[in-house]
Amino acid sequence: MARRPNLGPSPGLGQSRLAIALEGKGIALKLSRARLRALVLVASSAILALAVSGPVSTAATPTGKTDVVSIELTKGKLKFVGPETVTVGDQLEIVNKTNPKQVGPHTFSLVTKGSLPKTPSARKSCFTPKHICLAVAKWHGFNPKNEKITINPAKAGPEGWSTAGNATGKKGDSWFSGEAKGGHFSQEVTAEAGSTLYYLCAVHPWMQGKVTVEAPVVPLPTPTS
Repeated sequence: MARRPNLGPSPGLGQSRLAIALEGKGIALKLSRARLRALVLVASSAILALAVSGPVSTAATPTGKTDVVSIELTKGKLKFVGPETVTVGDQLEIVNKTNPKQVGPHTFSLVTKGSLPKTPSARKSCFTPKHICLAVAKWHGFNPKNEKITINPAKAGPEGWSTAGNATGKKGDSWFSGEAKGGHFSQEVTAEAGSTLYYLCAVHPWMQGKVTVEAPVVPLPTPTS
């Protein structure tokens, strides 16, 4: 008797295995969908929590330290004298040590590096349209008719020393010393750690300086026995 070639499992057995495989895939698909729903739920909860609590605060923590930038007349030359670095959270105080009746008032104005007048020609035209000195005057609400300012200090961005302005519309933080002798002004450094603050006097644009902002040192936790 001729024997039938072995062509594989019988139809009944093949269908049974196929059904089991499909059923397994169905279970896996259901599990995948369940995991996806769980992930969506977790993400939605996180977004809701952020909306309720609001954005994370980036306010600086006061360090208790005061850094000083002084405005001085030394050997007939007006200049800023200040530290090379400050720390986020420090107080930065600007002190005018000159006599306004002798040399005029000053500003301490945070500006972008590219706004600084680098050449004698640029400094000569600094108080003309589209130049930084006139821009600083506008931050202070300068009235050319009576040569008075109406805003002092001029603030921009977050509270404290934080924001540099330019000559094309962006305002910066600035202080005007006024006409009285011994003027001073202090506020907290809130600029980002790692940034460099460039500054100038809009009245005497050759007076320029910069200071690097450093991150506060976080003390190591005291080990417990």
